Amino acid sequence: MEKVIAFLQKNLFINVISAVLIGASVFLLSSFIAKPISDVIYNHIELDFYSRSYFIKFFILLFSILVILIINKGKLSNYGFQKGKNVKYLPLTLKVSGICIAAYIFGTILFMGILNKIFPTGNSTGFSQPKSILQIILAVWVWSSFCEEVLLRGLVQSFMQKFTHIKLFRLSVPVIVSGLLFGAIHLSLLKAHMGLWFVLFIVFNTSVIGLMAAYYREKSGSLIPAFWVHFIANVVGSLPLIIKMIISA
Repeated sequence: MEKVIAFLQKNLFINVISAVLIGASVFLLSSFIAKPISDVIYNHIELDFYSRSYFIKFFILLFSILVILIINKGKLSNYGFQKGKNVKYLPLTLKVSGICIAAYIFGTILFMGILNKIFPTGNSTGFSQPKSILQIILAVWVWSSFCEEVLLRGLVQSFMQKFTHIKLFRLSVPVIVSGLLFGAIHLSLLKAHMGLWFVLFIVFNTSVIGLMAAYYREKSGSLIPAFWVHFIANVVGSLPLIIKMIISA
């Protein structure tokens, strides 16, 4: 196993391809296993989109940690499971909030506005309304942020950390790959029959979030700032839905 891992991490191209395949495999395997389990539970308890997400995120977390332990000889520390360094959370929070708001506005104008009008698809379906604000906090803000960061910034990005010195537009290859892969996995929302332009809007915004989380993961050496970036981005992104729920209550 050690020789295989060493081979996969020796060459940049092979390392990037293998990291993407490992991440995608964990995501797809988690989806495959979680679906029949949630279907069985659905026969007894009604599950919505958010409730079902608990199951897939659980398996994402489980398989990500198992793969990290296998790859890294039973250790988690140098895969981001350690205290962050050189992180000031108040400036980070303000910066992430500002970038997210700008990205959401730009994405809304481009995808939901301009492109949707030029190339209408007849389907503008987005996320369903959750049962409660508490559900948003638990399923989206906390659980999704944590589990997805362990996969993308813990497993995938750390697997490429030997190539942090290779940069493009001041961002390292691991940051770029990890960030864009996070956006790409949200194409899976198309399977939930959501509108094309809405999904691309989500892919755009999650790519921006992913790049920010990956940057601070690399800068701090820890998953904690990456989780915080993801958490704040989800808070900002869900505010319109929360406001809508409060008004319609």
